[in-house]
Amino acid sequence: MKVNLENFQGNIMKTVTIESDDPDNPRQVLKLRGVVKAIITIKPSPNISFTGSTGRLSRSVVDLQATKTPFHIKSIDTNLTGKIDYSIRTVTDGTHYRLKVSNKVRQGGYSGFIRLETDLPRAPWLLVRVMAAIKGAISASPETVLIGKLDADNPVRSGAVTLVSGDDKPFKITALSYDKELMSVTGEKLENQNGYLLKIVPKLGSIGRGTAKQATIGVQTDIKTDGKTNVLVYIFNNSSGPRAGRRLRNNM
Repeated sequence: MKVNLENFQGNIMKTVTIESDDPDNPRQVLKLRGVVKAIITIKPSPNISFTGSTGRLSRSVVDLQATKTPFHIKSIDTNLTGKIDYSIRTVTDGTHYRLKVSNKVRQGGYSGFIRLETDLPRAPWLLVRVMAAIKGAISASPETVLIGKLDADNPVRSGAVTLVSGDDKPFKITALSYDKELMSVTGEKLENQNGYLLKIVPKLGSIGRGTAKQATIGVQTDIKTDGKTNVLVYIFNNSSGPRAGRRLRNNM
């Protein structure tokens, strides 16, 4: 039994299942438990996660410490350029270094790493993985809406979108921009949450039968953002039969 413990540290448990033709013990399980002491420990964890809105995210701090053999950082790079800021400083030369990482993205997700090169042959590279799921100042759910006459056998469908702030702070809608020939949009405050419910009603008179159009609702608020919050809207006018409706949806 051989176990590869590269990049492991802390408590581990590995199992191996052995199946044989022994009638009394056809199945045996071997368990290996132990504690791996890394050459260089990464505390509190080699994984950094940024989750939430930008206003609530704090900088992450990771300590790199030698267990026995002194080491030095030769270089540092990342595949998340433009998405994170990072810096490293010496706490105690040869034994303790501190990595500070902060998020730069205002909305969206990413996954990558920071790679540090050391002068230790047994641990030439250290990886600190960085993941993020960042909520914008204003988020819309859902971000895409289908409205109109989706099927000739069913009534006209309206849509609804919930707008909330990433920090759960009160805000006001200052402007709504959309094609008024294709739809009407009204907003009302949510009862139990800081936010709004947008109600979207299609206007099928501007859309030919058997066709569909794409439009965007732009939402501006009194919260400072990099731009508008956009909702994508598909408006269908399938008044010619269910087959046409299926064909329209497949072509969008």
